[in-house]
Amino acid sequence: MLQLMRIHAKNWLMKVVLGIIILVFVFYFGSMRGRQATETIAEIDGSRIAYAEFRTEYQNLLDFYRQRYGDNLTDDLLKKMNPKQQVFDSLINRSIILSKADDLKLDVSDDELKTFILSYPAFQRNGVFDDKLYQRVLRYQRMTPEDFEITQRRALKAGKLERLIKESVKVSDKEVRDIYNTQNRKININFVEVDLKAKAQPPEEDLERYLKEHGEAFRIPQRAVIEYIAFKGESFADSFDISDEEIEEYYDYHKGDFEDNGKTKPLPEVRSRIVSRLKSTKGTDAAFGEARRAHDTIYQEENFEEYARGKGLAIETSEFFRGIPLTGQLTGIQDLGEYVFNLEEGDLGRVFSNNSGHYIFKLVSLKPSYIPELREVAKKVEKSYTESESIKLSKKEAEDILGHLKNGMDMAKLSRDKGLKVSETGLFLPGPSIPKIGYSQELEEALIRMSEKEPLPDNVFFVNGKYIVIRFKEEGKLDEKEWEENKGSIKDYILRFKEERHLLSWLEGTREDMFSKGKLKILKRVEDL
Repeated sequence: MLQLMRIHAKNWLMKVVLGIIILVFVFYFGSMRGRQATETIAEIDGSRIAYAEFRTEYQNLLDFYRQRYGDNLTDDLLKKMNPKQQVFDSLINRSIILSKADDLKLDVSDDELKTFILSYPAFQRNGVFDDKLYQRVLRYQRMTPEDFEITQRRALKAGKLERLIKESVKVSDKEVRDIYNTQNRKININFVEVDLKAKAQPPEEDLERYLKEHGEAFRIPQRAVIEYIAFKGESFADSFDISDEEIEEYYDYHKGDFEDNGKTKPLPEVRSRIVSRLKSTKGTDAAFGEARRAHDTIYQEENFEEYARGKGLAIETSEFFRGIPLTGQLTGIQDLGEYVFNLEEGDLGRVFSNNSGHYIFKLVSLKPSYIPELREVAKKVEKSYTESESIKLSKKEAEDILGHLKNGMDMAKLSRDKGLKVSETGLFLPGPSIPKIGYSQELEEALIRMSEKEPLPDNVFFVNGKYIVIRFKEEGKLDEKEWEENKGSIKDYILRFKEERHLLSWLEGTREDMFSKGKLKILKRVEDL
């Protein structure tokens, strides 16, 4: 128990809260309106759970999540929470608890039920039970008083058994103090960074072997070569005359574009900008029309090169690779990179556009993906090989240092002998972000376990491209005044946590026992509901 708390000290309460909410919501605020004579999904000690009841509870839980999460309730989040499984398990658990409560002859008297209803906040006005409000709330929930009383009698009966189960749970003062210490304990650690560099210009045979072992990392993607003709809007823009009426209309509809310190500039000051914009728009439209006509002509006559020569248009060539963004003039063209690879050599593609213009092209050649020879990627292979060897050397050196430390050698002297520097983090709360080192969840888990008695971890850590060797240095003093002020509430939290774990453990054990004895029968799988 305590080890679990130490490892998960910072988030154990949050992890259990959602489970408690679900259990309470489904158990106490589910429909429980009487079994409908429909398909049975499970039987517990002769008591049936109907599919209709599952659907009602499931819809209630979905509504609860929608209210709780709002627009943040994505399909992925819903899939992770698996509400169908939650409801199914809760229905089974509820029936188990009621069955065991009956075995123990636990019951709820009329006075107990009356006291509960009269004290229920939803039925009170100004702190006093209001029968009209009671009736109205139940009508809103589509329940009769009789249904509600049956539901609450069952819930109160179950609550009695739950209290009996939880009463065996105790929390010692030592547990509370240990949890407080874990959550508030600051430590300071010494650390050494090891970042060795492998020798430059490794033998060619080593590079050949490395390329053979890591060939996929150097694979050349499928390559396409295209020829294309560009139709730029700017080439057509100057052929248009812009009328005063067009200028004024544009100005009226786009005054917000010409504001300066909240005031709209007068038309004469921005006239030239408007003319330029209108010419650009018309030029772009004209270029697209010309590109479409050229495409249709070339498609019918199959005369890509002849058409370009006849119109005095330049044919450009571009080479690109599957999965790598386009560059140059073609930057920003959507889908071209994938479209091309679905063509055959010599095919004419459709018209594509970007902010600069419109393009028609034909596919000249396709080359398949392949793993290159060393001569083609020698520099890349050498760089990757050197980095890999550097990491291996650094890890070996770091592990050597840790081994010597475990044998009692002094960290400062050992580091000096190796030309390394010993640094320290300063006092901090152990977490994944470690001062002066970086972010590492693996290192966080080691820090939680470190102490004066256990100053060294089991292994070294790779953080931000370097290997790190750490050693516990000191622990900060806890704020005793803060401890005295909070120990009561901390004890309550821990008790609630242990009670819920104990109840869930009891349910799991009882469920397995009833299943093995044939008292629990699962008739439908959750996936089929």
